Amino acid sequence: MKKGNFVQGTVLLILRKRLDDLDAFDDELIPEIEDAVKDQLDHMTTIDDQDHPNFGDTDYQLAAYAAALRVLTQYSEIEGINIENELYREKQKGVKSQFEKLIDQAVEIACNHLVPDGFDETHWKNLSADERLYLKGLELEKHGELRAGAYQELAKGFGVREYQFMYAKTKANAVRFKTAREFGRSNLKDHGFDASIVRHALFAVHETIKQESAQQGVNYLKTELKGFWNDRKKLIEVLRFLSRLEHIDHMDHWETDAEAASTLAGALENTNG
Repeated sequence: MKKGNFVQGTVLLILRKRLDDLDAFDDELIPEIEDAVKDQLDHMTTIDDQDHPNFGDTDYQLAAYAAALRVLTQYSEIEGINIENELYREKQKGVKSQFEKLIDQAVEIACNHLVPDGFDETHWKNLSADERLYLKGLELEKHGELRAGAYQELAKGFGVREYQFMYAKTKANAVRFKTAREFGRSNLKDHGFDASIVRHALFAVHETIKQESAQQGVNYLKTELKGFWNDRKKLIEVLRFLSRLEHIDHMDHWETDAEAASTLAGALENTNG
């Protein structure tokens, strides 16, 4: 096998001739793109083998691109932009056209629509983009995806630019995010991911392991997390997700952390006001 961050897949698209000259506006397109992306992903998840999945997270992202293009290219003009000219336009580094922004939005829709297995959809939608990126990154690893490009595409889909601090390993084809213990006391500021539910849950797991007591983890959350009682169920959901990483053969670095997450989730469920 080759080593490095090399291409590992092929995409086939069916091209159809556009017969009409149709115009569209952005505000009309966005709901149409959203419906097309969700329909595409729902169809893929329905036909996939649940025990031995054929589709990975990157496949769903590519499918989102295709679904968006299927909507966009049926029009000859969008907001006065000629689509044919747009497709052949020379790209300028760091500059995105409205057309590209619409495609990026399709991938964001896909990322938000694909809720991790077993995670409550309501709680998922209430997490921030960087929280969802971290949890989906763990799901990528769970599915055996270790390519740097897959994590980069995931971050792009969620619109997260600063995520390098999440990495425990960055070697091509051996990428993964940090465990609770690997985060340790780092990234505990009062803004962004540092102040999030997920980050606090990770540090509470760290404390549970260090102090050999789930109560220490609960005490930390009660003391440091504003709105603890309002967010308790969301915390439990995050911890239950982490606990499911315990018996994954290629994720033995999560064994201790996942066990602690399970213990801490149980302690939180039994916590009274």
